Amino acid sequence: MNDPTVSVAVVAIAGARYLERCLSALRAQVNAPVFEVVVVYDPKLEGVLALEHRYPEARITSNAGQRTPLELASRAIQECKGDIIVLTEDHCVPAPDFVSRRLSDLTTQRCAAAGGPVDLEPEASALEFAFYFVDFFRYASPIRAGASPTLTVCNVAYRRRDLEAIDARWRELFHETAVNTALCERFGPLFLGSGGRVTTRRRVSLAGAVKERWAFGRLFGATRLDFSTPGMRRLYRLGAPILPALLFGRMARRALRDEHLSRAFARGLGPVALMVLAWSVGEWLGYLTHTRPDDLTVAQELT
Repeated sequence: MNDPTVSVAVVAIAGARYLERCLSALRAQVNAPVFEVVVVYDPKLEGVLALEHRYPEARITSNAGQRTPLELASRAIQECKGDIIVLTEDHCVPAPDFVSRRLSDLTTQRCAAAGGPVDLEPEASALEFAFYFVDFFRYASPIRAGASPTLTVCNVAYRRRDLEAIDARWRELFHETAVNTALCERFGPLFLGSGGRVTTRRRVSLAGAVKERWAFGRLFGATRLDFSTPGMRRLYRLGAPILPALLFGRMARRALRDEHLSRAFARGLGPVALMVLAWSVGEWLGYLTHTRPDDLTVAQELT
């Protein structure tokens, strides 16, 4: 039997300087098979096409008329030709073992998908930590490898045949919660590995961060209802007022397990609380209205 072919899909939402770092890191992979690199980017981003001549191994495509990360991820996966698709975003810098570890985990573990750590780059500000942690606290190192209820599109590998089996869940919008839930129902648990990490550091304003968290909270709530029973829908709506305390508590418990994270969490307490509140209000609105936000573009990067 031939070895599976591999594609790495990069969803470009942050900008050319971020994408350049990501592509350089992918070029420096070790112990990985030959793999194609597919980049789909927000057409509003400037300077991305200028990278084509520096990274000829990457197929860079503008997703004209579509800007949200969910639309970009869907298009990126459709553009991939590999049997295994490894997914990340342009603000992430993959470690040298990123591709090899995702491929190894997916092929050796009995799982529907395999992911890995997402860590913050050193010397980040309190705001940058908060913006990172509210999104990726579940994936912060150190990680105990094993089954996981969630995985992030910033560091995950899927089998093409499994994605094609649930085609309707991601063909227009790749919402990781909906996709991973459908995969678990058909193909087993999600696996979170401890190696093959990516690092990230997005530089955004507090207002931009809060707006993004609100929008994606609302998206999460509305999408969650699509695959929930009537009883669970009522429970989500009634229980939404406790979301801020619930989410903040989960983040605090995760931070307290590691000295470095504990110190950073204490420094970023204010912006963490604001972003948790914004997400919670958005999620509640998603439950109440069952409608997605009009604007799902991400926070603009500061220059």
